[in-house]
Amino acid sequence: MRPVRPTRPSAPPEIPPAAPAVARTLTSSLALTLALAWIGACSPAPRLGAPDGWRRIDLSETAPAKVEQNVTGIAPAWTAGIGYLGTEEVRDMRRVPKSQLRTFPWRRAPQIRVIEQRAGTRLAWPVELGHTPYVSFIPIGWRDRPCSCLYRLGLRDARGTLHEIYRTEVEPTEPLSRGAVELDLSDYAESRVELLLQVDVKAGTVPFPGPGDDPPSAIWGSPAVYDRRPVETWRPGRPQHPNVVLLGIDTLRADHVGPWRPEPSFAPSLTPAIDRLAEESDVWLHAYSTVNSTNPSFASIFTGLYAKNHGVYDLSTPLPAAHETMAEAFSGAGYRTLAVISASHLGDHNSGLGQGFDRVLLTEHTFAGELPVDQLMAWVAERPADASPFFAWLHLFDPHTPNTPPEPYATGLRPWRPSGLAPVSAWIPFRRPDDRTFEQPVLGGERDLYSGEVAYVDRQVDRLLGYLESRGLLESTLIVLVADHGENLGDHGIDFRHLGLWETTTHVPLLIRWPGERRAGRRMDGLVQTIDLFPTVLDAAGIEPPAEDGVDLRQLTDEGRHGRRAVFAEHADRAGAMVRTPTHRYMRIAGVAGIEDGAYLYDLTADPDEEKNLAGRGLPVEQELGALLDRWLADRREAPDATPRDLSKEEREKLEALGYLN
Repeated sequence: MRPVRPTRPSAPPEIPPAAPAVARTLTSSLALTLALAWIGACSPAPRLGAPDGWRRIDLSETAPAKVEQNVTGIAPAWTAGIGYLGTEEVRDMRRVPKSQLRTFPWRRAPQIRVIEQRAGTRLAWPVELGHTPYVSFIPIGWRDRPCSCLYRLGLRDARGTLHEIYRTEVEPTEPLSRGAVELDLSDYAESRVELLLQVDVKAGTVPFPGPGDDPPSAIWGSPAVYDRRPVETWRPGRPQHPNVVLLGIDTLRADHVGPWRPEPSFAPSLTPAIDRLAEESDVWLHAYSTVNSTNPSFASIFTGLYAKNHGVYDLSTPLPAAHETMAEAFSGAGYRTLAVISASHLGDHNSGLGQGFDRVLLTEHTFAGELPVDQLMAWVAERPADASPFFAWLHLFDPHTPNTPPEPYATGLRPWRPSGLAPVSAWIPFRRPDDRTFEQPVLGGERDLYSGEVAYVDRQVDRLLGYLESRGLLESTLIVLVADHGENLGDHGIDFRHLGLWETTTHVPLLIRWPGERRAGRRMDGLVQTIDLFPTVLDAAGIEPPAEDGVDLRQLTDEGRHGRRAVFAEHADRAGAMVRTPTHRYMRIAGVAGIEDGAYLYDLTADPDEEKNLAGRGLPVEQELGALLDRWLADRREAPDATPRDLSKEEREKLEALGYLN
């Protein structure tokens, strides 16, 4: 039985309309949540010479100091936790009648941190602001009950005066989320204020439902305060053992990232932040995955072994514990280790890749990219001044279906330049700006929305790099960016599935920014594989790598060397294998839905898009590459058996919703 609504208490002072000088609204990419620091007035004195680093105060992780207003008296006035960036379930964006919809597992929108606040309430957080402060949130809207309401964000200054900074109507949630609102608080820099979140019923509307019913509520996505102040944990100089950040981006095609874009290309790059990172990095233009599936591919990256030697070919076979992983090598050398994993099927229970990590943060379904970035920033901020170096694996899932980038990425806009953790000051179109609907409603796929996801994830990389740079950590951190595999976007007759072992699914971006002062990056043309990261990164950190199949990238491409003579990959579920040389690709496929069983041979010089299969024509190169592939498959290391898990019904449903197992 629900509580009876009590008599309404007297309301606190009303927030007055905003003064023009205060209401500077800075629209930016969405900024999200998780981390947290409630900073009191008695923080320790900053260290001399420390950089002016960004700080993020996550309101969803900090209870408000008080509920200033609750016109219904019903408690709680608010709840905080994990929510969705847009509607919870992503169905069909063609807006056809439900009776015409094909039945398929629901795709869930990615998750973020949220505050859900009842109408008629005001929440207050005291905050000590530093330099260049701003507040950010995403007006997610109402989800279950219509709310003729207003979002109102206010501030009580040091003199006790109330100011309204922002107001907007609360709309219903949409499949594609609205963009973040970022509000300048620089007029209150270096002062103690109270930040006020209020949800009001609009004048002239029915205020609340009938007796005994709960009032409606509105959702604030990723509500956070940002500012800058001297970094107390800063240590000058470059340590003997660098920090290492491995950015593993799921389903990212190489040709959608700046340095790998085909020439000539007249549209703006989707990835201004990664492009700038590439200017200071060694970039391998011809890097290839070892498997076209997430868990096996990351198992190869973390062990330096081909799938034939670690035994993981699917999303339910954990890596045997006998294999030493990159994380275990770092942990054994005294590093602190963290993994933030944005897809539930990549968790340790399915992948075995949790071994060696001090802490693993895993989503229930999938994370939106900004939440893992926020989690990593929070973890870095917690480090004491004398902390050991760290190794962090940040897995970002956004380019994978369903393609649901938030605004304005969904409409075709991206930041005009990298801005780090500061708000985006201007936006430019990367295509004709307009709305898009799913081409592939079953999986939730659309080419331009895929591009929007790439632009969105680039912004999250930008936020992380800006945070590390502001805290003086770039000089002491080795940064790796790599994808696990690519994606078919209608290529070879396949929509939004990474099936096959073509260029579209195996060619991945790979770059390394080495520790130290900024320097001009280099472009490497030779063939390399993602397994080559294993010995490269460990050696750069002064750690002896165990025996594996990878080769240090510097040995492959430095001083005029031209990479591997050939690269190899295996298909998920043991459904085939391929060999690629600088001039040809040869692959065999069997038992893959949508791909005819048999051999495939392509002349990459004459046919770079791999449209003309030359297999079966008696060409000598087919015999040569077929024999080479057979020898490679037969050459195996002794290894423990990898045993698949029995998936629960819930786990199977999650995989089916992502386009697997069906």
